[in-house]
This record gives sequence, C-alpha cells and structure tokens, in this order.
Amino acid sequence: MKGTGLRKVAAAALAGTMALSLASCMLFGPNKKEIVEAADNFASTLLKQDAGKIVKLTTEKKDSDAAEALEMLFDSSWYSDDQNAFIKAVSDTISYEVDEESVEVDKEDASVDVVFTMVDYEKALKGEDFSDIDEVKDAIKDCDDTKDVTVTFEFEKDDDEWLLSNLDDKDFSKLFDFYTYELNLKPDLTSIIDYTDSYGGSYYLDLYIYTTEDVTEYDGDITFDVYYEGSMIASGVTAYVYSYYICCDYYDPDYNYLASGTYSIAVNYGDVEIAYEDIVVDNSYYETTASTFSGDLASEVYYTDWWWDNDDNTYDVGVEEIEFDVYFNVDVSGYDMTFDVKDGDGNTIDSYVTVQNNGYSVYCIWEPGGEIPAGVYAIGLFDGDTADANFIISDYCEIK
Repeated sequence: MKGTGLRKVAAAALAGTMALSLASCMLFGPNKKEIVEAADNFASTLLKQDAGKIVKLTTEKKDSDAAEALEMLFDSSWYSDDQNAFIKAVSDTISYEVDEESVEVDKEDASVDVVFTMVDYEKALKGEDFSDIDEVKDAIKDCDDTKDVTVTFEFEKDDDEWLLSNLDDKDFSKLFDFYTYELNLKPDLTSIIDYTDSYGGSYYLDLYIYTTEDVTEYDGDITFDVYYEGSMIASGVTAYVYSYYICCDYYDPDYNYLASGTYSIAVNYGDVEIAYEDIVVDNSYYETTASTFSGDLASEVYYTDWWWDNDDNTYDVGVEEIEFDVYFNVDVSGYDMTFDVKDGDGNTIDSYVTVQNNGYSVYCIWEPGGEIPAGVYAIGLFDGDTADANFIISDYCEIK
C-alpha cells in the first residue's frame, strides 16, 4: 500500500482544480471569452487610429457614413503640424481595460464595456498661454490628471468572427474629442521683433514694429494702449499689421494738437505685451502761438502730405482717390474750406470740393468715381466756398 496516501492527495488536488475550472466556465463561458478577446483586439486597433483596419473589424461598409467619417477624422492632412503633434501627444497617453464583468451575450449579439484612460489635456492646458507646440507637449507629459471615457462595444456574430456593430455610437466621438481641440497658441512675438521706430508729431503718435518673420496672420489680433504721463487715454486700439511690420497710429480724437509731454504706447497680442515705447511730444510752439493767429491761413500751414501715396507724391495706376492733407498751427475749424483740382496743364477738373475739416488738419479727398487716369494732378486749398476765397496752398502729385 506504499504511496496510497500520496495518490489520494493528488486525486483530491486534481478534483479541486477541475471543480474551480468548471465553476469558472459557468461564470465566464467560452462565448464571453470570445467577446473579451474581440473587444481587446478592437480596442488595440482603435488606438492605432488606422481607419481602414478599424472598419475591417466592424459590420460597416467602406463607403458607409460612419466609415467615411472615421477616415476623415484620422486623416492627418486635415490638421496643421502643431495639431498633429498635439493629437499624437494625447494619443500616446491612452490606455484601456476591458470590463469583463460587463460582458453580455445573447446568441448572435453581445456587448461589453471598455474603459479608456487618457491624460486630462483640458486641465493640463487650462489657464496657460503657450507660445509653441513643444510647450504644449511638455504640459501634457507633466500632467498627472487623467479622465476616463467608457465605450460600450456591441458585437454581431459573423460566421466565426465577432464584428463591432455600433461604430457610429457617440461615445466613440467623445473618445477622440481631442482631434478637434483648439490649441490657441500665442507665439512669442517679442522674439521676432527686429527693431522699432517711433515718432511724436504735433497731432499724432506713431510706433512701427519691424519683424523678422511674416506677421500677416495676426492682422486684427494686435492692439495697443496709449498713456499720457502715466494715465491711460486710449485702450484696445487695433494696430495695422502688414507682412513684416506692425503700425500703431494714434490721433487725438478731436484732431487737436497733442499736449506736450511723455506718451507711451503698449502693444499687446491677446493678454501678452509684446512692445512698449515712450514718445516725447513737444508742442510748446503751437501752444504759445495759437492765441496770436493773425488770420492769414497761408502763414499758419505747418506742413502738407499726400496720404496713402508712395511716400514720394506718386500713386500707382488704379487708384480711385487721392488725398492732399494740410496741417495748421492753429484751429481752423471755423472755416468752410474748399479745394480745386487741376490737371498737369493747369486745366480745372473739379472745383469747390468740400474738405474734411478736423480743426488743426484739413483733408482734401478727391474721389471722382472710378479709376483716376494716369497723369499729374494739382489740388489747391481755399479758405471759403466762393470765387473770391483766399488761396492757402497747393501741391502736385502724379499717378503713374
């Protein structure tokens, strides 16, 4: 009988193992195991974000709405380089777990919950201004906050294969919300400023910011504030943005001469200040002479300018208006000025045209209607609207 005890122990152990195995099959039968494997396969394929391979594991046709929507979603050509880098950064954080206890099988149909865990990118990026995608990727990498998205996979039996049947479920879209997340990067524009020029005239302030890169895309997004002796006098003024420079122009709201003193222009891109410059204005001459106006407007002309020309009194062919601006040392708002327009031979083309009188400046804007032919044109300014009005000043420009 040697060894009988050992055999009894082995038999008992074997019986126990079989009992556990049988109990396991009762709770988690062969069909349920297939569903878990199908869910695991689909989830891992889903995270590779290859639309073609994903659709092959579903009941969808290649040209179905859900299949085409998935193809478009995962098509990197729809997104910028920065957006694609962001998508990859978030995708790399996603993991999943198949909830085996949620498996339900009813003949040829089945379902199971899959819990996807990813970085909470909205928390990672909330309240921060990022200037480039590398900063965004670092913030995602350093973020410990996560969020779960539970998706119920539904399957249909197709021969011996379980295929996903609910690809159009909204929870799949929720899982990939980050594809359409708006980054709103605010680049460090200070790093591309080459140099600045600023001017303080009798009635205006100018600040020009020259850049080493094209900034056209920021047109409408750059504003500036104006301060006089430390107190804000204008805010949120939209700057003019051109290819390689930003222009900040400020005029007194009433077109009067600016008071003497120190002005400051602060240029902003969103909440970020990208430039700040002080501009000193000395209008002491005009402040002392304005009260001694003799009545001779011609003697009170400070300077003139052809507006929006090529900076040399010329305009390009195709313009539909020309503008001759006259600036005075004194307030001339009480005069109903008019101007005449003559051609290069001295022939009058238009007369008694009303000016735009701004007090210390007068704009002679001629827009006859349509394109103005190439040639030489003269505008003469008068202190009234009658034939005996006094001549003030005139100048020539050329359209070529």
